[in-house]
Amino acid sequence: MSNPQPITSRQSVLLEVARRLSSTQNLVELVDHILQRSREVMDCEVCSILLPDGPSEDLLIRSTLDPINAMEVRVPKGKGIAGDVYATKTSVNIEDALNDPRHFRPASDQSDLVTRAMVTIPLLDGDRCLGVMQAINPNNGSAFTTQDVEMFETFGSLIAVTLMRLESQKKAILEAENRQQLSLATEIQNSFLPAPQVRLGDVAVETFYEPASEVGGDFYFWHQIDDGKILLGVGDVCGKGLPAALDMARGTTLIASTAHLCVSMNLAEWMTTLNKRLCGVMKAGRFIAINAMLVCPKTRRVWLCCAGLPGAQVFDGKAWKEVAAPGNAPLGITCAARYTEMSLPFSTGRQWMLYTDGILEVQNSAGEYFEDSAFAAAMQHTNGGEGFLKHLVEQWHTFADDSSYQDDATVLTITDHSPPAPDEIALTCHPDTLRLVREFIETWSAYHGLNDEFTGLLVLGCDEVMSNICKYAYCSTSTERAATCRMASAPDSVRILIEHYGAGITNEDFQKLVAPPSIDCRIGGLGLHVISEIFDRVDFRREEGRSVIELVKSLPPASPG
Repeated sequence: MSNPQPITSRQSVLLEVARRLSSTQNLVELVDHILQRSREVMDCEVCSILLPDGPSEDLLIRSTLDPINAMEVRVPKGKGIAGDVYATKTSVNIEDALNDPRHFRPASDQSDLVTRAMVTIPLLDGDRCLGVMQAINPNNGSAFTTQDVEMFETFGSLIAVTLMRLESQKKAILEAENRQQLSLATEIQNSFLPAPQVRLGDVAVETFYEPASEVGGDFYFWHQIDDGKILLGVGDVCGKGLPAALDMARGTTLIASTAHLCVSMNLAEWMTTLNKRLCGVMKAGRFIAINAMLVCPKTRRVWLCCAGLPGAQVFDGKAWKEVAAPGNAPLGITCAARYTEMSLPFSTGRQWMLYTDGILEVQNSAGEYFEDSAFAAAMQHTNGGEGFLKHLVEQWHTFADDSSYQDDATVLTITDHSPPAPDEIALTCHPDTLRLVREFIETWSAYHGLNDEFTGLLVLGCDEVMSNICKYAYCSTSTERAATCRMASAPDSVRILIEHYGAGITNEDFQKLVAPPSIDCRIGGLGLHVISEIFDRVDFRREEGRSVIELVKSLPPASPG
């Protein structure tokens, strides 16, 4: 039996509803309005809308029956006629719903409604079902007609469009709120990082930091300590996002609060102390990898302690090389961990670099990693110094080619701008000028971070050589008494070249004169024996009319701070 309500009247209701739906912003108000107007459209006893409630996809009923709303009745996923329509996305028109095997009785049992005829339609967004609507018991007739179903489906399409609009608006609002929160989180996280560039006396520090998302677990640090030392490094917290950012905040705070301990502790002891404190505040299974460096501009020494990150790189004036520092476990895993370090002269290179593995692990569109070959190529095509970090970052970005980063990336460079000590001195051989050679060697040794004992031996040995040149190489009437002294450092030794134009001895003469030592009055006396004891290699030769004495002394093994 047809619904006697005029079609034009029902269409006018649809137009009015469409206007209202286009301006409604509140979902609760919208649902209430939908239900009231849907009863007018369908001219029925009850109308309900069932929308999925979260990940469970249970259908929560909102109805024109107030008892149903007060009890927040829900239909479990896949249950009832509504659940079937939600799953199949197909409308159904049932004359006797109460006796339909799909009927979900708990919903009707919680009200006085006696369900007879029912139309259930899906609210569709393409292939996605946003919910279902039901019209129950027509006021004029025992069943809903085909025309009723078509009208209800038309009404449902308006509802679906409105739900999509509200969903989109809600998503946009949430995204805006998330962006605002992430922006605030980024601002807070950045507050834990020091300035990206700083000049600390003759030492320049420059950094590059790029998280994979708005917040990350990478960080860098630098702290100038009261005795003039500089503690700096990079870190990488396990994990990503806000949890990693919180651990990053813990780590940087503890580093800042313990940096002053490096006045009395060496770097390895400081790392051991930092590890114990991190173990006390970090959750089980989380850790921080750190590559730390302690620079002492006064003694011209640097200490390195690497815990779970790639080793430091140093530019020796010709090429970048990795420093073979001992590896250590990341921090925060166990209080029992102990850390080792290595010490090198600061003059080993004019520039040093510390970095996290995010630099190496970025991939390009071909699936290649930056560390495969591009990293080495980027390092080779530079002479260090000013502009190096910019060059490296440009090569890194070009390689990634806007690929999404899988990990945070951080680089810290340290550049030594102190004026290098002269490596050559020219003088006239005379007892009064020997002090110039001593001062030259002491200045050169201090710049290269050699300890006082080692420097004292170099001074003593060269003093004996220069004294012998003054006494024996030039005759007493000679007016041309020129000599030069050159010094050079190698990874494992110091090399000294002394040249003069006087009479010289051969290696054979030297061996005869030093073995066994004698107090006889002869060329060099005990001085030659002292020279042979101090230096690991001594070579006497003539080159183009000059007498050349080459002295080589091995450096002591790298020592802890």
